[in-house]
Amino acid sequence: MKYKYIGFPMKDGCHVYGADLGIEILNKHVKIDKIIEIDTDKDDLNNVISSDTRLASYVHKTIDDGYIPVTLGGDHSLAIGTIAGASQSGEIGVIWFDTHPDCNTDKTTTTFNIHGYPLGASMGFGKKELTELYTPNTKVNYQNVVMFGIDDIDEPEKKLIEKYNIKNYPLSIIKEKGIEYCINDAINYLKNKVSRIHLSFDIDVINRNECPGVNVPNRWNNGITKQEALNAFKSFIKDLNITSIDIVEYNPKTDIENKSLNIVLQAIDTLEKTKDSK
Repeated sequence: MKYKYIGFPMKDGCHVYGADLGIEILNKHVKIDKIIEIDTDKDDLNNVISSDTRLASYVHKTIDDGYIPVTLGGDHSLAIGTIAGASQSGEIGVIWFDTHPDCNTDKTTTTFNIHGYPLGASMGFGKKELTELYTPNTKVNYQNVVMFGIDDIDEPEKKLIEKYNIKNYPLSIIKEKGIEYCINDAINYLKNKVSRIHLSFDIDVINRNECPGVNVPNRWNNGITKQEALNAFKSFIKDLNITSIDIVEYNPKTDIENKSLNIVLQAIDTLEKTKDSK
């Protein structure tokens, strides 16, 4: 397992200041192989589209060169690009490890934050400019998606998940059945579906007390614990063929005592410790 770390200081997907500042801090702790330039001379949507297209191309090339791209954000709108790039090397599944399902569209959103669109766009829902970013095909079949840790969900997203029967392990089920059961069940589900997995880890899946440095925390201050999140991340890496990764939404402006920074660094340390295990 050879990783290439990509810095993507995207902020235009979220109307919260600071999402772009984490890369400079992370670059002091992690050897970031490439920092992708972010466009800033257009409106938010077109900045995301042009920058994510550049990211998609780099992720695609990185995978074809035999590496696992690890994209460090930046807000979660970057996943439109990473999933688009990852999907070009063969069929993929996606683990959406997040407190938000991020499957709103421009027709259902109440905030118009583009970081609320990426999973929906990757499954083919929403604006054509996003669903057809990089290539015109749908990037991931909704039957190959697992949502994990979801709790903060809008009504249109709930209806979409129910309509398409998207595999979902919300916080309520994790608390009821236990996180180990849900981790193992999610792994087995994906193993029976696809052989290549994109893991998109939004650190706001962790409760705000342990992970304050995010753009939009769970509105009810719910979430799994830091240790549960890191254990799940490690299990997904160890037991699935993860071929591309996002770690997103770290915001140093809202962090307290570097709690969120240390979570990102611990996730990266997990990758480094497992890179020679397969």
